[in-house]
Amino acid sequence: MRKIALFISVIFFISCSNQLSNEEDVPSFETEIKNLREINNELINTSPKEIKTVFKLGSKIKNTALNLYVRYHKSYSDEENEFLLQCAATGSEAAQKYKDATDYFLKAQRKFPNSKNAPIYLHNRARILDNILEDKNNARLAFEELIELYPQHQLSINAQLYLDNAFGKSDQELLDLIN
Repeated sequence: MRKIALFISVIFFISCSNQLSNEEDVPSFETEIKNLREINNELINTSPKEIKTVFKLGSKIKNTALNLYVRYHKSYSDEENEFLLQCAATGSEAAQKYKDATDYFLKAQRKFPNSKNAPIYLHNRARILDNILEDKNNARLAFEELIELYPQHQLSINAQLYLDNAFGKSDQELLDLIN
């Protein structure tokens, strides 16, 4: 009977110590966001010509940022949550998931409309809709929203000039305009 109790105690002790070491292997969310910042910096420093690397890093950034946002958004500060959404957007764009990128840029602007980066989010959304997805109707609406919400921002001023002079024009019309 003592041998059985000793055996059960040893098994219990081993299982508890394994559980503790597994919990120690799980990085804290502070460590995970630090790792995300490092991957994001790696993407920034990667040459756009390295398409496979950009795509791979973009996918990793998007997935990591969304995973952290879903798991820890209530624990993070607004600045950290904004960074996660920004990473989800830029990672999506780097991974050529352009519809996702426009959605995350919009979500970042909506959640943080007073951020210094909010006009940039709307501009990036409009740029992707216009130049990559070639969704001219929604691109125009996105540029107009940027102008309406942030009228004094330089991106709004540039967007107004673009809409007035170049938006929707063919290459030939633009060349004629330049000449």
